[in-house]
Amino acid sequence: MRVLILADEVFASRERALVTRLEVGFADEGVRVLHAVPERAAATMPSEVHSQALTYAEGGLLISRAVRVRKLIQEINTLRSSEEERAVDIVHVFGGAAWSLGIEVARQIGAGLALDVWRAGLVSRARTLRVTGQLPPVFFSPDPAIERLLLAEDPGIAVRSTPWGVHTPDEARPILRAGRAPTAMVVGGGRDLQAFGAALRGLAVAAKAHPDLMIFMDPLPSRATPIARLARDLGLRRHLSMIEGLENRRDLLLQGDLLIQPESGGEQRSIVLDAMASGLVVVAAQDPLISTLIDGVTAYLVKRADAGAWGAALRGVLERPELARSLVTSARQWVRQHRRASDHVRTVLEAYAWMTSKASIPFPAQAV
Repeated sequence: MRVLILADEVFASRERALVTRLEVGFADEGVRVLHAVPERAAATMPSEVHSQALTYAEGGLLISRAVRVRKLIQEINTLRSSEEERAVDIVHVFGGAAWSLGIEVARQIGAGLALDVWRAGLVSRARTLRVTGQLPPVFFSPDPAIERLLLAEDPGIAVRSTPWGVHTPDEARPILRAGRAPTAMVVGGGRDLQAFGAALRGLAVAAKAHPDLMIFMDPLPSRATPIARLARDLGLRRHLSMIEGLENRRDLLLQGDLLIQPESGGEQRSIVLDAMASGLVVVAAQDPLISTLIDGVTAYLVKRADAGAWGAALRGVLERPELARSLVTSARQWVRQHRRASDHVRTVLEAYAWMTSKASIPFPAQAV
């Protein structure tokens, strides 16, 4: 089997570790992988040891899509061996900005189409998506809550459950050590300014009680003027360090003590699972669309988007390290049991097998 993994810029820049784990697992099972990302995200490409790398032009007018599709298919065909019936068997798309491109590529080369619904905001789009001239796409759900939403919107669509997973190290790294400044890593897309503002106010409360607190955050959310101004007004600037692409810097991010996720809204982030597995304390906004966030089992959940709730939660973690370590132990056990990287690979490969065992795809492979 040959698979094209097609990611948009946001997903490629955020979830390189997730895609790399998949590709390593595919290689172990003899699946050949092509990996395509936008030209601007070329630096996020994984090693070609486990996949062959391609780039494509992103954006542009609707009329230019045909040109971009043709160019990408030409590149795919240059990597196609003479004995292969079609260029790829499955086009697997990560990131809503790449859905249209993936649909057209799959149609022209006669491949099955898998669309990963990694955030709740894509569910309504999945329901209204109409793909003509080819078998309908199969929607991959990384979380049971997303799967329920998809089927509630349209019980007739094809959905496969493919929960994301990570590797759990044998030992948790020590956190909240005496004599060492506590560190908080803030992740999020910055879409919900109110949620970010509440978390920042809570951090300001915690910083008053713990003046050595260090806070790391990607500059992306801070580009929203109200957030940048609020951080300054709260006196957080001396505590705050901006790290470009923080969520992709797992080597740095997983050295923290706390992982803070201010936003809710059903966005799946593998860094949250990595943090749980590695031994960080996850403090997150309550989100019924993320089943991995279980209060008191995998994370401390903040039930109100206000400074008081965030401040109390953060101070509770910082001032009761033994309870925090107990939560870390619980979270690691839960992830090891329920969200293993090997299970993610297995469910995706099972979904691929299910797709390719159905009726023949009605478009032959094409060399463009």
